[in-house]
Amino acid sequence: MSSRRLELLLPLLLTLVLLLQPAVPAKAAALQVAAKQPGVLLLYDSLAAGTPREGNVRELERLLAAYPVQVTVVSLDHYEQGDMEAYARVITVINYPELSAGTSYESDIDRYRGQYLHIGYNPPAGLQRTMQLSSGLIEEGSAGLSVGAFRVPVIKLQQAPYIAAARAEKTFGSLTLPGAPGKVPYAISSGSYTYAPYLDAGNAGRLAMAYVLKDWLGAAAAAEPYLVIKEIYPFSDLSLLEKLAGRLYDAGIPFIASVRPVFSNTDFPAMQRYLDALKVVQSKNGSILVNAPVVMPSINSSDHTLGDKMNSFINLLAENGIAPLGIGADLYWTYDKEYSSAGMKFFDSVVLFPDENVIHMEKTNVSAAFTSSLYSMTSDFLADLMHEGKTMPQLPVNTAVTLNLPEDEAGLEALLQTVEGYWITFADYKQAAHKTVTDSYTVTSADGVLRVNGEALNVDYVPEAVSSDFQYKEEQYQSFRGLFSIQNQFFIVVIIIALLFFGGLLTVGYRLYRRKYLK
Repeated sequence: MSSRRLELLLPLLLTLVLLLQPAVPAKAAALQVAAKQPGVLLLYDSLAAGTPREGNVRELERLLAAYPVQVTVVSLDHYEQGDMEAYARVITVINYPELSAGTSYESDIDRYRGQYLHIGYNPPAGLQRTMQLSSGLIEEGSAGLSVGAFRVPVIKLQQAPYIAAARAEKTFGSLTLPGAPGKVPYAISSGSYTYAPYLDAGNAGRLAMAYVLKDWLGAAAAAEPYLVIKEIYPFSDLSLLEKLAGRLYDAGIPFIASVRPVFSNTDFPAMQRYLDALKVVQSKNGSILVNAPVVMPSINSSDHTLGDKMNSFINLLAENGIAPLGIGADLYWTYDKEYSSAGMKFFDSVVLFPDENVIHMEKTNVSAAFTSSLYSMTSDFLADLMHEGKTMPQLPVNTAVTLNLPEDEAGLEALLQTVEGYWITFADYKQAAHKTVTDSYTVTSADGVLRVNGEALNVDYVPEAVSSDFQYKEEQYQSFRGLFSIQNQFFIVVIIIALLFFGGLLTVGYRLYRRKYLK
C-alpha cells in the first residue's frame, strides 16, 4: 500500500476507532474530570453541639483554607455511594462512636485508595490493620501536649480516644496522659492513612492539627506570621490610626490594615480624611486589605449589587494611590455563592477570620479557594503556647495575628506592648505576590513593590488638612424666590404702617377720653 493511500485512510481509521470505543457513563466522566481537580472531601457524622468537640469541623475548614485548598463538606447523612472517588484526599470526622456512618460510606472507604485522614472515633478497618492500631479512652482528665517546638502543659480531655499502640511511619506531637508512664502520639501516619483520634476547637487542638495537615497536604513552603489590625472604619479615630502606623514603623514592624469599605457619600470630607489616613498607613510600611462589609439581618436575597459596590470602592482606592492587596472576611463568605463570586472575586489573596454572625445569602458546601490565604488567630491563642527561648518558633501555617484598632491612647500603648511581647518577626505582606483586578485597575505586589496598572506606586505621602466647608445637600433651584422675597418685604411694611396707624388712633382716643373725664 502506497504512503499516499495510507495518509488518506488514516483519518478514517481513527474515526472508526473512536466510534467503536465504549461510551463512558456521564457520572463516571464527571468523576474523571473532578479527580483531576485539587480539593478535599470533608465528611462528618455530627457537629457535636453541646460537647467539647463542638466547632471542630468549622476549625478544620478554616485550617484547610489556609494551606490553601478547596473543600467540599458533606454530612454522612447525605453521602452517596461513589462520591469519594472524585477526590484524591478525603477526611472523615467522627464525633460520636454510637452514630452509624452508613453502608454506602463503609463500602467505599474499604476500597478507597487516595490519601485518607480519619479524626475521632471508629477508624476504618483498613487503617487499623495497616497501622496495627489499638486505642484507649480517657473518660475525663488533663493531659500535656507537645507538638513541633511548642508545648501546652494542660489541656482538658473528656471522652477522648487516644493511640495506645500502633505501627506507623510518622508520628505528630505527643500526649502525656494522667497515670500513664510514658507518652503517646497525638497523631500517626502510615502509607495513605493518617489518624488523629481527638480534635476540639481549643487552641492546642488547632495547633496540633495544623502540623498534621501540613504534612498530609504536602505543604512544603515555609509559613510566615503577619500582623493584622482590624475594625477600621471612616468614623474610627483616624489620628490614632496614623499614630499607630508611625509607632509600628519606628519599631520596624510591618503590618496589614483591614479596612471597611464605603459604598456611598464618597465625596464627603470624612471620606477624604479616611483615604488620607490609609495613605499614611501605606507610607508607614502598612499593607491594605479590604474588609468584607457588614452583612445585616435584613439583607435582601434579590439584591445583587455587591459586586458593583466592591468594584467601585476598590477603584476609588486605586484612584487615590492606595493599593488593596486582598480581602479580609469571615470563613462563611467562602461558602456562599453570592459573597464569594461577587464580593471576593476581585482578589487572589484572603485573610479568613472566625465566623461571628453568619448570615448567608446563597449557601454552598464547596468553598472558594485562593492563591494566598492566612489563618487568623488572636492574642489568646499565642498566650496559651509555651516554647524554649523568647523568640516565637515558626508556626506550621501562614498566620495572621489579629488585633482591633484601639479606641484611645491607653489602648494604643497596650497594643504596642502586646505586639512587642510576642517576640515574633512579622513578615511584610507586600513582599509576597498578590493581585487585585477590577474593571479599571489591576493592583499587584511582589518583592515589596506595589503596582497599579503596571506602574510602580510611590507610597510616600505627606498628609494635608481637609476642609470641613462642604455643602452636604445640594441647593435646589427656586423659581419664585424673588417674587416671594418682594412680597414678604411688602407685607412687612404694610404691617408696620398698620401698627403705627392703630397706635396713633389709641393715643388720640386716650387723650379725648382723658379731657372728657377731667371736665
